[in-house]
Amino acid sequence: MPSATVSPDARAARAASPLSDLDLHFLLTRAMARRHGVSLSEAIRQGILSRADFDAMIHRCRTCPGAPADCAELAEDHEAAGAAPDWCGNRQVLEGLRGLV
Repeated sequence: MPSATVSPDARAARAASPLSDLDLHFLLTRAMARRHGVSLSEAIRQGILSRADFDAMIHRCRTCPGAPADCAELAEDHEAAGAAPDWCGNRQVLEGLRGLV
């Protein structure tokens, strides 16, 4: 399980978000990809990633054991874009796309 600490203010702001669960995980998936230097839009455009693959990534994000707030904290930290955390459901895909798009 992630060990990142999220401030009470950040947690409250995210909890008050009007985003649906699907919207939240769509945005988190894209943010984690950006953190890894991966453009999911470009991967789809080039045919490296299908829309079904992208849908599966969002589903894996929705069922990931990590907390959305922890994932959001990591996604915001572009300076430390090493491998995706062990608990990330999309780790394998992100690592496979890194350097391609």
